Amino acid sequence: MSSEAVHILSEIVSERNFASRVLDLAAQIAGAGCPMDALELLYAAKAEMGVEQAVFVSYLRGGDAHESYRFMLAADPRWCLEYQASAWYASDPWLLYCSINSEVTFASRIPLHTPQQQKVQALARKFGMVSVCIAPAASPTGARVGMLALGSPRPDYFETDAPGVFTVLARSLALEFHDWWSRHERNQMISTLGLTETDLLLLHLELNGSGTKQIARELNLSAASINSRWQRLNAKLGSPHRNVSTHLAAKYGLI
Repeated sequence: MSSEAVHILSEIVSERNFASRVLDLAAQIAGAGCPMDALELLYAAKAEMGVEQAVFVSYLRGGDAHESYRFMLAADPRWCLEYQASAWYASDPWLLYCSINSEVTFASRIPLHTPQQQKVQALARKFGMVSVCIAPAASPTGARVGMLALGSPRPDYFETDAPGVFTVLARSLALEFHDWWSRHERNQMISTLGLTETDLLLLHLELNGSGTKQIARELNLSAASINSRWQRLNAKLGSPHRNVSTHLAAKYGLI
């Protein structure tokens, strides 16, 4: 990184109240009412952190019908369009890194093992993400993963002696955006599948090891009624058995 770039990044971080401004912004993310509100906060985070590009990705792994990827872009939209057109999700080295690591890193430090991974990174560089700070975030179940990527067109902008406070704040933003998207996707999934409070309670009790008779006593219903409710709930989740339903519900953060 050139001395000018070091000076610029250091200058941004050393500005009066830099950390408190970013933390105040991070605290607002939980109150975002919709994806557009969250996106506005991503743009604000980009400005506060002094970067030209910001991308947040939230995705569910698993290779089943519930797998999904959600993007928020405070960056060149052409990058995302080309990325999606080539379906680079499974080949993305940054997402792979975030799925198995929690430490903030830089794109240049992530090894590229395949030609596809090289193409994914080349595409990002094409649209201005040359030097990239990557902050992972994960759910307790490990199914939903988040990634905040902060980019600059200047080579090595972050890589050499990036101030520690910058990476700490990047991690804080990543976690807050990830928590918000996890809640949003949970509510969307509950609405789409038509799950009721009783459905969620059934899943919760099953997860805690309660059998039909125990659940029936808990809900003051008959065992036959509980079995009937399970049949309807399994149908909603498209699963053959209550064990599968409970596994899916836990994996995707429904309970």
